[in-house]
Amino acid sequence: MTRTEHLSIKGTRDGLVLYLDPNVEFQIVLDELKHYLGESSQFLQGATVRCYAGERGYNAEELQALTSTLASYNLELSGWLKAAEVYGKTTRPSDVEREKGDESMAEGNCLFIDRTLRSGNSVQYEGHVVVLGDVNPGAEIISTGNIVVLGALRGVAHAGASGNRLATVSAYHLIPTQLRIADLLTRAPDGEDTWRGPEIARVKEGQLIVEGLAGMTWKGSLR
Repeated sequence: MTRTEHLSIKGTRDGLVLYLDPNVEFQIVLDELKHYLGESSQFLQGATVRCYAGERGYNAEELQALTSTLASYNLELSGWLKAAEVYGKTTRPSDVEREKGDESMAEGNCLFIDRTLRSGNSVQYEGHVVVLGDVNPGAEIISTGNIVVLGALRGVAHAGASGNRLATVSAYHLIPTQLRIADLLTRAPDGEDTWRGPEIARVKEGQLIVEGLAGMTWKGSLR
């Protein structure tokens, strides 16, 4: 899965899936999509695209702009995904239900990385990711499940990248350049490098918070 600030694109055997951030203005998403396609269109030529934007609805003018933008890069908008197709349930669970069910995230595919991720390394995986080393500044992990770093996480981590707020990010030393869970984003305070012990980031009551043995240490909300 490839992602930018407010959208992500995942390749499937049925074509591309474009996830649009439902919490930002349409023009911001559209401009970001144009920038991404301008740099990557040669790899996507002729593909069909299905979109998902949660419960966000777009008006006719916005839909036409999205369709035209994709078409200008030889991409065809073939439809919109429903929550059931993304979350695998007949109805999308509420935020409260999803935040209560952390234990359910323990299952699924898992990628083990037995090395340190250095600047420029990018890991994108449909499942959980465990790093037996550090994640340095300039490196990134994008996972649809949990992210666990058995060292220092100083790069970018995006767990639950397909929209799952049950996902968590944990590390022995958690000081990320940027940290996202589903559609929520935060980062470590500027200049913060004090080790507080192992910590875990999760979504609680609509906020992305980080907890350790001494309780909550810093928190962020939707950007």
